[in-house]
Amino acid sequence: MSTEVKIVHDKTFETIRSAVNKMVDFIRPTFGPASNKVIIDKQAYRMIVDDGVQIARDFELTDPAEQAVVKIVRETLIKTNDREGDGTTGAAITLQSIINEVSRYGHRDGRKIERELKMGLEEAKAQLLKSKKTIKTKEDLKKVALVSHDNEEIAEMLADLYFKLGQDAVITVDKHPLMKTEVESAAGITWPNGYISPYMVNNPERLDCVLENPYILITDYRLTEDKDILPIMNKLAQAGNAEGKRKALMVIAENVEQNALATMVINLPQVFNPNLRAPGQMPAVAIVAPKVDQRDVVLNDIAIKTGGKFFAASQGFKLEDVNINDLGRADKVIVRKDETIIVGPRGKKSDIEKAVYQLKKTIEQEKDERKNKFAKQRLGMFTDSIAIVKVGAATENEQKALKYKVEDTVNSMRSAFRSGVVCGAGWALYNIKTSSHILNEALKYPHRQLLENMGLSEYFSKPEHVTNLVTGKTGHYLDVGVVDPVDVLIAGLESAVSIACVLITSTGILVEHQKEEKQNG
Repeated sequence: MSTEVKIVHDKTFETIRSAVNKMVDFIRPTFGPASNKVIIDKQAYRMIVDDGVQIARDFELTDPAEQAVVKIVRETLIKTNDREGDGTTGAAITLQSIINEVSRYGHRDGRKIERELKMGLEEAKAQLLKSKKTIKTKEDLKKVALVSHDNEEIAEMLADLYFKLGQDAVITVDKHPLMKTEVESAAGITWPNGYISPYMVNNPERLDCVLENPYILITDYRLTEDKDILPIMNKLAQAGNAEGKRKALMVIAENVEQNALATMVINLPQVFNPNLRAPGQMPAVAIVAPKVDQRDVVLNDIAIKTGGKFFAASQGFKLEDVNINDLGRADKVIVRKDETIIVGPRGKKSDIEKAVYQLKKTIEQEKDERKNKFAKQRLGMFTDSIAIVKVGAATENEQKALKYKVEDTVNSMRSAFRSGVVCGAGWALYNIKTSSHILNEALKYPHRQLLENMGLSEYFSKPEHVTNLVTGKTGHYLDVGVVDPVDVLIAGLESAVSIACVLITSTGILVEHQKEEKQNG
C-alpha cells in the first residue's frame, strides 16, 4: 500500500451532493414513528437502531472524496445531538433538501446563497419561537415522550419522573438485567465538563466513557509528568492483580497533559500499548475540575461526598504519596464530551450529614446574598439525587435499541420542559415562510419524509389543528400529542444551514488515501 492525494475540483458540488444523498437516503427512513430500523454490524459491536446520529457515526463511503464530505456532515450531526440530544435525523433531511434545492440552479453564487440561507434561518427561528407553547402539565410531558417512544407505560413513567424532579433533573439511562424497565434513584454529582482526551471514550456507540466502581483522585494540581500519575496507577494495578480484576481510575484535576496524559492514554484498554505489545490494562478518565468560584471548596465537597481526600496544592501534598485509601469511590461515572455524572458516590454518611448541617446553618445566618447563594449551590450538590432509568428487554440487541430510544426520549422531554414545544410531524417547519425560497422548499421535506415512512401520500391540516398519525386523534397539536421541542428544531435547523453553507461555498476537495500497489509478475 502507498499513499496518494486525490483532488476533486471541477465536480466538487456533484461530489458533495452525491455523498449527502447517499448518507441521508440511508438515514431518513428511520424518521418519525414508523419504527424503521438499520442494522449496524461493526467489529467492536452490533446493534439495530433507529437513531440518526448513531447511524451517521457508523456510515462510510468507499470513495475518499465522498467520505470526506460524510465526515463533515457527521461532525455537525453529532454536535446537534450533543447540544439537544435529539433532532439529528430532521437536521440531515433538511440539509439534503437544501443541497438538492441548490442543485436546481444552473449558475450557483455560493456567497449569495449563503447570505440568503442565513437570513432565512433567523426569520425561521423567530417564527418558531413566536409560536411555541409552554409545557405546564404532566400529561403534556407524556405527549412529548410518546412522540419519541410510542410505549404508553414508559412514556407515563418518564413523564411522572420528570414532572416530580423538575426541569433541571438529571436522568441517566442504563441496562437492566431483568426484562422490565423501571426507575431507581441514587445520590449523584454532575458538572458541565467532559473528558480531557477522546482516547478515553470506551463506549464508541455513544462517544462517552463509562467506568464501573471507579477510584477517584481529586486535586487542584496540574498533572504534567509521569510521577504525577504513575505511582497511584501502579498501586491500583497491583491491587487489581491481587484480586483478579481491573481497577478503574477517575482523575479530577486542574488539567492532565503532556507526559501524564500520555501515560494515562497508553494504559487504556481501548488503546494499543506498544511497550506491552497489547492493549492497556487500566480503564481511566480524566476531567478538568469544575470551573467555579472557590473551586478548592467545591473540590473538597466532592471529596467528602465520594469519601476521598482533596489533594490541594496550597497544602503542599505530593501526588506520588497518594494511597488507594485516599481516593474517592462511586458506583459509576458517566463522562461525555461536555458533561460528567458521578452516580452513587460513597462518602461516609456521618461526614455528609455534618456538611449538610453546617451548610443549612450558614444559609440561615448568612446575610450576604452572594455567599448565601454559594452555600445553597453547595448544599444542592450534597442533597441532589440522580434518577436512573433501567431498561430491560428479551435480547441484547433489543435492549440496546430500546436504551437509545429511551435516551432520546429523555433528551426530548428535557428540551421541551425547559423551552416549550411547537406543532410536530414536521408541520411547524412546513408552514414557515421566509425570504429564502431555497429554505422554504427545504423545510417541507421533513414532513413529507414522515408521510413517506408512514406509507401516506397526503396529510390535511389547519394551523395548530392536526391528526396524530399513530393514534388517529384529531385536534390541537398539544391536545393530541403532535409536538416537537422548539429548541430541538432550532438546533437541527441551525446545523443544517451551517453545514449547507460550508458545503455550498466549497470549491474543491483534497484527500489523502491509501492506494493499492500493483504486484509484479
